[in-house]
Amino acid sequence: MFISSLIFGMMNWSLALISISIFVFIFCIFIQIIHEDKSNDPSTLLILNTCFSAFLTSLIVIIMISSNLFYEFLLIDLNICYICGLLYDIFECSIYYSFCLRAFYRLVRVIYFNKRILSSYNLYKILVLTQWLLTISLILPIYFLKWYTYLPTENYCLIPYTNIFGSVYLIMFLYSIPLVTIIIIYILITHHIRSPTIIRIQERRRNLRDLTVIKRIIICVLMLVILRFPTIIFIIAGLINGDLFFLTYPIVGFVTTTCLILIGLSTILGTNKIKRNLLKYLNHPSTQIHPTQN
Repeated sequence: MFISSLIFGMMNWSLALISISIFVFIFCIFIQIIHEDKSNDPSTLLILNTCFSAFLTSLIVIIMISSNLFYEFLLIDLNICYICGLLYDIFECSIYYSFCLRAFYRLVRVIYFNKRILSSYNLYKILVLTQWLLTISLILPIYFLKWYTYLPTENYCLIPYTNIFGSVYLIMFLYSIPLVTIIIIYILITHHIRSPTIIRIQERRRNLRDLTVIKRIIICVLMLVILRFPTIIFIIAGLINGDLFFLTYPIVGFVTTTCLILIGLSTILGTNKIKRNLLKYLNHPSTQIHPTQN
């Protein structure tokens, strides 16, 4: 039992470290892109917003697992432990809502492309800030309801899966609302593209590209939601048996860190700017040392 928990803990800690490395790499690539382009592109801002949320989630996961593996520093003050659990849920919630913003941007590009104010960089800076305030306002009440508690099998604090009201609340606001929102946006874009209105070939090509991006976002979010099914299974099993499987939280941690890595990899593979800069770097000729004549 102890050995199994230790193995899962080390595995999850390593995966979280890998995810942080991936997002640091993405940030470095985007720093170079922003420096070279010197343009205010809303899509770049929104991708960075998703990566920043995932990076913070990875960081808080490492802190929580480190408390469980190496030293129980989060249990020195339970208030800090509760806040750490709160931050984990806020950062994770922000990942899903950041995908909603990216889907909204594609909706604007396809249907409301003639309204410049909806495509302005400053608007999306405000929307990103609003998204963070929204996620904080959705999750913060849980803290005051004192749903966060010390987990007996772990050395960190979260909402226990035996708390059915807390679990349903998180499932609804973390996963269900963002997923439904993105699917509705996808339906609107698809309906608009298939409508008989006459548009220029250039605009149709652009719309099809945006539709492809929306499909990627839906696949990514669906993948994250599907990977969350183990959490739901453990909740149901715990309610039936009256007790949770002892590896519930380590397995959910493994799913979480895997999701974070997939977000990073899908960002690299699905973002043309990153792929172009990466290929440019890989194809860049190495510096050669030429012999000097005496």
